[in-house]
Amino acid sequence: MIPAWKVQRELETLSQQLQSLPERLIGPARQRRLDREFPASVRVDEGGAPLTDKVAIFLVYQPHGMAASVLATCQHLARQGYAVLLVANTPVSAEDRQALGSVVWRFAERRNFGYDFGGYRDGIRLLWSWSVTPEHLVILNDSVWFPLTPGDTLIASLERSPAGFTGALRYVDYPGSDAPRAGIFLSYFFLIKRAVLTSPVFIDYWEHYVCTSNKYLTVRRGERGFSRTLFDAGIDGEGLYSRDRLLDALERQSMEVLALTLTYAAYTDAEFQRERDRLLAQPRRTAAWRQQVLDHIHAVVAKRNFHSSFCYATIRLLGVPLLKKNKGELQVRMRRQYLRAVEAGDLPAPPRAILDEIVASVGAG
Repeated sequence: MIPAWKVQRELETLSQQLQSLPERLIGPARQRRLDREFPASVRVDEGGAPLTDKVAIFLVYQPHGMAASVLATCQHLARQGYAVLLVANTPVSAEDRQALGSVVWRFAERRNFGYDFGGYRDGIRLLWSWSVTPEHLVILNDSVWFPLTPGDTLIASLERSPAGFTGALRYVDYPGSDAPRAGIFLSYFFLIKRAVLTSPVFIDYWEHYVCTSNKYLTVRRGERGFSRTLFDAGIDGEGLYSRDRLLDALERQSMEVLALTLTYAAYTDAEFQRERDRLLAQPRRTAAWRQQVLDHIHAVVAKRNFHSSFCYATIRLLGVPLLKKNKGELQVRMRRQYLRAVEAGDLPAPPRAILDEIVASVGAG
């Protein structure tokens, strides 16, 4: 029998696709109207942090007040030298302004429309209106817990990259494609350098981007469209964490690390989980077993997100410093496995505030 969560997921996807048909027709005219109201439609308030030559657009949707993890992210960005432009898709309370003010450069409140790319666009256009062109621009949202450890080096690594367009996680549709213009960068974390920020392709993309609260279209126009537009224009990029880099790292690991990779793996495919259980139950771990494990991992990541499937390996071997917050079945199972690894001491614990939020997100299951 097909699990109920899979049926619900497919029905939601179909509904979004059907709703996208009229949205394609009305979206451009609505965008022109919204653009005429900008920037007056966005409330901007000053924070207490100074403007620097590095800016972070941090898009948040926190309808019940700012979570403690939002403050942790802002503090980390400020420690890396970034002036935080907090773009909020809900009103920010006076209490939250006071709590965040010392690490936020400016607050920008906007209507909750367009998902993350709608907020990204408003943030970028606000920078244009203020004639602010930073040396480095980080664009991220609160759909992830970041950073999992205070000393994380993701931002410093992206700054050092020779590429002008970088991202945290690269997603590709097929293996063996860790090339400068392959796949897309997942939309929750970009770092873009000045040469790309001032390029015609970057400016044209954001000037003509049509915002929508249809998730299907936002993924196509935003998450997929942004990377592919820049890559098609010849701009090289680096995704710091990718499936190919994980597979390469696993090839060099001990039997113990491979066993722990399987122990803390998350699955939504019953056949993969049965195969994992069979591999872990084998008493003798030989070269043949090692190859079977690697073949199994290759098969899983060809079908499912590599970080969600093997969070232990991505965090331990690649240093991935974030976890997705969404309620997808695979991501919930991944977070449960992450918590098991933390409790066993096989992964470092995140700050207490983030740990508490992760525990709450998985419920009692």
